[in-house]
Amino acid sequence: MISLCQNRERKYETMQLMPIRPRIVDYALFPRVIRVRVETSFILYGVGIETALAPNTAYRVRFLPQEEIATARTLCIGDNGCYPEIAVKTDETGVITFAHAFPREEIYTVRLLRENGDRVADCKVFAARDDLWERIPMRGNTHCHVCFSSDGHEDPVIAASLYRKAGYDYLAITDHHKIDGSVYAIDHTSDLPMEMALYYGEEVHVPNAYLHIAGIGARMPGGEGLDAYYHAHEEEVNAKVAAIAAAYADKLPAGVEPLDFAWRKWVSDTIHARGGISIIAHPFWEYDANNTSNAMLRYMIETKLFDAMEVIHGQDDPDCTDANRQVAFWNDLRAEGLFIPVVGVDDAHRRIRNWDYASDFNMAYTIIFAKDKSMAGFAEAIRGGYSVAVSHRAGMVGDVVGTYRLTTFAIFLLENYYPFHDDLCFEEGRAVKEAYLGSEEDKRLLGVLNGRVARFTDKFYGRGGKTDV
Repeated sequence: MISLCQNRERKYETMQLMPIRPRIVDYALFPRVIRVRVETSFILYGVGIETALAPNTAYRVRFLPQEEIATARTLCIGDNGCYPEIAVKTDETGVITFAHAFPREEIYTVRLLRENGDRVADCKVFAARDDLWERIPMRGNTHCHVCFSSDGHEDPVIAASLYRKAGYDYLAITDHHKIDGSVYAIDHTSDLPMEMALYYGEEVHVPNAYLHIAGIGARMPGGEGLDAYYHAHEEEVNAKVAAIAAAYADKLPAGVEPLDFAWRKWVSDTIHARGGISIIAHPFWEYDANNTSNAMLRYMIETKLFDAMEVIHGQDDPDCTDANRQVAFWNDLRAEGLFIPVVGVDDAHRRIRNWDYASDFNMAYTIIFAKDKSMAGFAEAIRGGYSVAVSHRAGMVGDVVGTYRLTTFAIFLLENYYPFHDDLCFEEGRAVKEAYLGSEEDKRLLGVLNGRVARFTDKFYGRGGKTDV
C-alpha cells in the first residue's frame, strides 16, 4: 500500500537533503552499477581516518543477493554459508581491489568482513542487464510554471537554477497557454556551460482552458506554441477537430464524447508531428469534477494516444486523493494488460515559499533512464517506458511508482547515487543563477564545474574503466 501523502508542514520544506546512510559515506566502493554476468573489477576503501582500512591486511568479501536469499534453503536466519565469498587483502594504502561477476539483475550487498568473521561494512551494488546499464539516470520535471503564466512566479532561468540546486538533470517549463517561459530559459542559458538539459514546454489548454495537456519539445512553425498557433488559425483548426469528431462518432466507447476526444487527439497528434511528447496532465485533478473522465482516460491509454500520464503531481488537495486514485487507476489498467509510461511532476507555480503561498516545488518528479540528455534521448526513454514517478518526502527517499524492475533500480539510486549527485548539482545551480545575473566569476566557475556529474556517473557505472580512488 503506497502512501503518497505527506505531512503538510514537511512538504513545504523544499530544500531538504536526501537521506544519507553511513554505509555510503564511510566506505567507498566503485563501480556500483555493473553489467550482469560480466566480471567487473572493483575498488573498496574507507573514507577518512575513522574508517580507513588497515594496510596489507587480509579481509573477506561476501556477496548477498537481495532477492534470492540463501537462508530460505538453510532455514536459519543469519546463516550466510551459502553465499559466495572471496579472500582479499588491502594494499599499502588500505585499498582493496577484487573482481566478481553477478549472475542476475538485482541489488546485491557487498559485505566486507575481517578474517575472524566480524562485519566491517555493507555496500550495495546493482547488477543490470545491458539495456538498463547503458542508460543514464536523469531526475527532472515536465510540468511547472514561471512568471510567463498568469498565476506563475519567478524568472525562468532563476526557476531552472533552483531545480538544478535540488538535483534535477532536466526541466521543461510548461506555462499556461504559452511556450515562452521555456524558450526564454533556453535562450538565456545557451552561453552558460551547464549539464542540466532544458526542453521546450507548454501546458496546452485549447480551445477554452478545458484541456490540460503537457506538450514537451514541440514548437509550431515560426517557433510559437500550440495554443498561440490555435488562436491564429481558429477557423482552420476548428474544422479539423470537427472532422475528427465526425470520423470517430460511431467508433468511440460509451462515455467518450466525440468532440472532447477530437480536441485531445488533435493536440496530441500535433505535438507528435512537431517532434514532441504529449503527456496527460493530472487527469483526476478536480475542478467541479475530474479533469478527465474515467472512460476517456481508459480509451486514450488503450489507443496509445498519449506518450505518458502524470500519476503524481504537486497541485493536490490536502488528502492527496488525486495521486492515490491516479496510481490506483494505472495499476488496475496494468493488471488488465494496458500500459502507459508514468511521470511525476510538482506543477509548482512558485519555487520560493512566502508568507501567503506554500510552494509545491520538488514535491514530485520523474526519473528517466535515457541514452543521452538530448530531447530525442528524453523522448525515447519516455516512449520506451523507462521512467518512474517519485513522490518527494523531506528527509526520506519517498514513494516510487513504476514497474517493479525500474522501481527497484530507482530506490537503489535514490539511496546510493543521488546523495552524491545532488551535491554536485547544488553548486552548479547556484552558479547558473549568479552567472545569468551577470557574475563573470560564476560563469568561469561553470566552465570548471561542467562535466562533473557526467564523470561521477561514469565512475559509478564503471564506464571507460573509471573506478580510480
